[in-house]
Amino acid sequence: MDEILRCCKEIFDRSTRPFGIAQVHIDEAGNPTDVTIEYLNAAMAATADNVPDNYCGKNVYELWPEGDRAWLDYYYRAAYCGEAVEFETVSVEYRTFQNVAIFPIARGYCGYEIQDITAWMTHAHPVLESISAGMLFYEVRTHLLLLTEPARECCGLDVEYLDVQAFADSFIDDVTAQRIYDSIVDFSDDCDQVLCEGQLKNGRWIRLSMSHKGSTARFVHGFLEDITLLKEVEAKSARRSEIIESLSSEYFALYLINFKENTMTPYLLRNKVAEYFADLIGQDGSYTDWLDAYCSDYIAKEDRLNVYSHLTPSSIESYLGEDNGDFSISCRRLYQGEEHYIELRVIRLSGTDDEVVFATRNINEEVKNQLDQKDALQSALTLAQHASEAKTTFLTNISHDFRTPLNAILGFSRHALNHVDELDTVQNSLEKIVVSGEHLLELINDILDVSRIESGKIVLKEQSLNLVQLMDNLFDVFSTQAAEKDVAFSVDTTGIRDKYVLGDDLRINQILVNTVANAVKYTDAGGEVSVTVREEDVSSHGVAMYYFMVSDTGCGMSEGFIDRIFMPFERDTATNSGAKEGTGLGMTIAKSFIDLLGGTVKVVSELGKGSEFNIALPLKLDSEQRAVDSDPMCDVDVSSLRFDGRRVLVVDDDELSREIMAAILMEHGFIVEMVGDGDEAVSAIEHSTPGYFDAIVMDMRMPRMTGDDATRAIRALSRSDVANLPIIAATADAFEEGQRRAREAGMSAHVTKPIDTRKLLLVLKDCLGAQA
Repeated sequence: MDEILRCCKEIFDRSTRPFGIAQVHIDEAGNPTDVTIEYLNAAMAATADNVPDNYCGKNVYELWPEGDRAWLDYYYRAAYCGEAVEFETVSVEYRTFQNVAIFPIARGYCGYEIQDITAWMTHAHPVLESISAGMLFYEVRTHLLLLTEPARECCGLDVEYLDVQAFADSFIDDVTAQRIYDSIVDFSDDCDQVLCEGQLKNGRWIRLSMSHKGSTARFVHGFLEDITLLKEVEAKSARRSEIIESLSSEYFALYLINFKENTMTPYLLRNKVAEYFADLIGQDGSYTDWLDAYCSDYIAKEDRLNVYSHLTPSSIESYLGEDNGDFSISCRRLYQGEEHYIELRVIRLSGTDDEVVFATRNINEEVKNQLDQKDALQSALTLAQHASEAKTTFLTNISHDFRTPLNAILGFSRHALNHVDELDTVQNSLEKIVVSGEHLLELINDILDVSRIESGKIVLKEQSLNLVQLMDNLFDVFSTQAAEKDVAFSVDTTGIRDKYVLGDDLRINQILVNTVANAVKYTDAGGEVSVTVREEDVSSHGVAMYYFMVSDTGCGMSEGFIDRIFMPFERDTATNSGAKEGTGLGMTIAKSFIDLLGGTVKVVSELGKGSEFNIALPLKLDSEQRAVDSDPMCDVDVSSLRFDGRRVLVVDDDELSREIMAAILMEHGFIVEMVGDGDEAVSAIEHSTPGYFDAIVMDMRMPRMTGDDATRAIRALSRSDVANLPIIAATADAFEEGQRRAREAGMSAHVTKPIDTRKLLLVLKDCLGAQA
């Protein structure tokens, strides 16, 4: 643009014709907002009785806030749509008639001319003899043109009068001649003006404008303007704009290639690499010589033939001759011992069949990113395939593991129904149903644990615990089971120096229980299972590393299975493990908790000889020794607890759940009343006398009103007994979130379904007291 402005200054600064260049501003939506005057000559400034310096660089609608906004659209059409616009208007401020021509120069820029035609509009005929500025007159009846001397000079014609056909024949081509002829001949009283441009046979460009005001049927006045210089400026500007606008700034080298002359001219070189390859162009500027040297010396051997075959002059002409605007090829270029991916692009220039723009840009990072993305997509595809396979395996295994206890439950239920008169058979069937139900519950709890671990919903607690007592409890849990299998079981805690630590006793216990349970399960009669604990490496921050070694002399594991032992539902087909009962999730859960606690686990095993699990857990020492050594509730015999005369309201939308709960409670002396939803519970309490109910056992999820909403409503009743009325949540929601909801709603305690009768009775004893 700077070059255009410089050229215009040289051409128009001394011109008497008003001329200017403007930049058109648009908003984010692409609508024009204002126009900045980039250049105007003295003649243009004089139309406003001023000088150029007072206008250059200023916005039109800041100079003339009340100016005609219709002009803004004309500027926009020229600057952004490539349309030349000419119109006549009246300047109220300067009391003149003006002829305005606005034409495109570059994207966002336009040129404009303003002519004062007041005298022509009001005194054309009287001053005819005094006008000598390219004026012409057209006689409609005879189709004759009268050219003034300046007009004849523009056209290079010697005759003063000539017909329209002769005038049209002075243009360079038949198409332009016919367009000029039709524009003039078709002009009539119904047409306000004609504006057309064309190149004459003598090489000049002229603009013909004709306007007709009034109702005369004889003469139409017009104007011939030599716009040769303007067209040259426009052509250069258009060429530069086309080159620049068709290429982004990421191209580091641009060349102009002329096939007719076999020349290659550097247009833009952005860095030293571009300058290096531009220096390969010989003094004669031969494109073919440069292409030979470039391909043979600087293009990777694997890409050389492809690049050369695409970039020969004949190949480019052939490809662009198929109405293609551009094409590009990618290749590896060698420079200073390094190989880089680059893109070579050939772009057609409009208006010529002999020249193209040749551009190069570095695409090394793009190609690397594409390769990385390809690898990432392949990895994602592999992961997706593995996930799909894992999902299928999970569903297959869970279906099998669910059906096994369900088969026992349904089978023994039907067997008991068929032998209701045989007490021993019914009792044996019920005992097996209980065992299968507990196994199914264990499977469900393990699946929920895995789900919570994977979703990140496990929150570790840090509380004081006694490791020696925890290990003693572990011995109590498995010693009887091991003895029944004739398996020797031992726990050695002599390596513990500091037995009081801070940690999550539930998760630590679950790790050890799952690991020891596996060891006992896969050790046959006559074998041994041992657990050894030792304390090492106490840090300056009071954190000790505790090592738990669980070893057995069982069936052991195959080498391939050791890497899969912590994966869900995995079983070692090389052993008889498929016949062992279990969820297949115990070691998965143990490993997840070990990771959450910041520990590690190592497995050593030999098929047929046994296995050894070495678990390391970092635990903070409890200097205050706050751990409670025993739980007095564990020794309570709940079978003798009585709640005679106590009245409890059971709230559950499931009828069977209400019946089970009522049976348990009535067996221990409760008077039970039942309702089927939360809103019914609120109504029952509201319409009872204070103190009528001693407790409420409430389901959490019910269709009309949830248990937590019902609890809030009951607590909000205006009566004295509801503030301290025990409300116990009994729900199938075993997650921490369910317990938190119960606490936030104001419930007194929380038990999970299937109901643990012992826990439920201990909770009621704690809330109400009981008779032993």
